Amino acid sequence: MSSQPIIAAEQASPLHEAETEIRHLRDTVSTLRAELERQQHEKQAAVQTAVSEASQELQQVRDTARSLRDALEKLQFENREAVQKAVADSSGEIQQLRHMAQALRDQIEKMRFEKQEAVQTAVVEVNTENTQLRATVQRLRDELEKLRFDMTEAVQQVRQDSAQEIATLRDTARSLRDELERVKFNYADELQDKDRNSREELSHLRGTIVALRDKLDRPHAE
Repeated sequence: MSSQPIIAAEQASPLHEAETEIRHLRDTVSTLRAELERQQHEKQAAVQTAVSEASQELQQVRDTARSLRDALEKLQFENREAVQKAVADSSGEIQQLRHMAQALRDQIEKMRFEKQEAVQTAVVEVNTENTQLRATVQRLRDELEKLRFDMTEAVQQVRQDSAQEIATLRDTARSLRDELERVKFNYADELQDKDRNSREELSHLRGTIVALRDKLDRPHAE
């Protein structure tokens, strides 16, 4: 379809050239006629010669015009044939475009149907996944609640055990403190007894020493 203006332009170009040449020849004829009229005043013989030459040239122009007319008619005939061929080609191209448009329309419908199926499949998969995720979330929530309950019980048990252990440790500390006080008291008594015994022994030893000195001193005195 887009080739018609190009064909018309190519066909119009020789016609335009022919018309331009005809106008140019007509201008030439007018110039020659003017020249003949001017020369008619100068020489009659030259005028007759010029008229004869002009007549011959006019005949040539007529022959040229006839040839151009024939060429133009041939060009017009060829142009009509080219137009008819272009119309036929355009009709074939239009038919091909219609078939192509129908094929594209069918392809679009097929893609639209496949898209709907894909969307439905995706929706089903998403719903299934959502159901699974909800079940997983519920299971995790239950496990979390159980874990919190177990942790609460464990903390309470630890606190109870810790309280019992602390009470036991306190009793043990109290017993150890009492035992330590008893040991300290016994040690103080024992220490006092040992000190007393040491003093008594020391006094006894001193008395023995004094007695022995007296015994030693007596022979010297006698």
